Amino acid sequence: MAATVAGLIDFVLTPLQGRFAGEFEDYKDYLAAAQAVAHHGDIYATFLDHVQPIPVQGFDYPPVVGWLLQPLAALPSSTAATTWLLLLLACTVAGTAIIAFELLPATWPRLELTAVFAFLYAPVTYNLWHGQMSAVVYLFLALALRSWLRGKQLSLGVYIGIAALIKIAPVMLIVLLLRRRWWAACASLAVTLAIGVGGGILTLGAGTLREYVTRVLPVLGQQNGWIYNQSATGALNRLTGHSVLAFQPPSIVLTIATVAIAVTAVAAVAWLVRPSEVSRDVRGAQFAVAILAMLLAGTVTWFWHLGALLVVLASVAALVAGGTIRRPRAVVIAGLAALVATGLLAPLVIGSVSMSGLIALSHTGLWWPVLQLISAPAFTIAALFVVLVVELRRPSRRMAG
Repeated sequence: MAATVAGLIDFVLTPLQGRFAGEFEDYKDYLAAAQAVAHHGDIYATFLDHVQPIPVQGFDYPPVVGWLLQPLAALPSSTAATTWLLLLLACTVAGTAIIAFELLPATWPRLELTAVFAFLYAPVTYNLWHGQMSAVVYLFLALALRSWLRGKQLSLGVYIGIAALIKIAPVMLIVLLLRRRWWAACASLAVTLAIGVGGGILTLGAGTLREYVTRVLPVLGQQNGWIYNQSATGALNRLTGHSVLAFQPPSIVLTIATVAIAVTAVAAVAWLVRPSEVSRDVRGAQFAVAILAMLLAGTVTWFWHLGALLVVLASVAALVAGGTIRRPRAVVIAGLAALVATGLLAPLVIGSVSMSGLIALSHTGLWWPVLQLISAPAFTIAALFVVLVVELRRPSRRMAG
């Protein structure tokens, strides 16, 4: 009740009174893109003009997303901002509720847990304070989980496709569809992506898509170890002190290591998933492992993308509560470590540092140890990934459904 009341005050009542305390800087990028569309301007101008230092800023989504944001430019500024916040709040609560009710045991207080994690889990609430669109992706990943568990192929492909049209990384979930031989899901995913890309071309022109592919994606694909980046790439860059405060020339060694990790993660998911029927808990855990692989394998996994970890944590809870794995200690420890690192440690670090502070720290002997502490979410995510893959592939611990 306390979490719900606080959330409604912070994200409903206060914004409606015009006193919202969030920075909402990501929303400003979306609004600028919407205004550029309305005035036939370049939606990527701000992004391309600001590529140093890390983090990059500006609108960096596919063209169709910019076109869909047009209504923001047509509304009064305060109305548009409040409407956007309420939309993100609805996505956050709905996504968390779907995860809880699809994965957690019916005897658990799923409604209460929805309120707690929707309003208190830092990677999720970050999206609300900053107006970040990841909340929308979070909802579609939750919907994809629901379709995955219920065997609804067409909707599964559509939900993954929509998520991938906003943030490219979810397209990696196609490995689930391929390994389960769900060709209808693959087809609906392909159609959804084609409609999204084609819609962007029809509305904003082929030149905008070309600009996105040739100028925006290369920036997003650069090696960077900025503190918000919790992908394997980000952790490796911080491990070697590379591209942390500003982009540096790419390292061949880091490129090879990053590709190797990505290939290994995808191969592990493919190795884990089979067309044969398994229990609902195991099927949910397979989706969770694919989510972990997605977070690790991407070039950029910002802190606010980690809301998808709630899928993983809920699946871990279901595995342990259902007795699906006989020796759950390693899974419990790895899950708790990921929860603490992402829900407590990371927000404390992010809230206590500034660019000037990081620059000053970089000239001291504490720089490297601090960078590894910052990588704690990525390290715990990797550990949870390995533990889950190992446990789920033990033949004696898989339960036929």
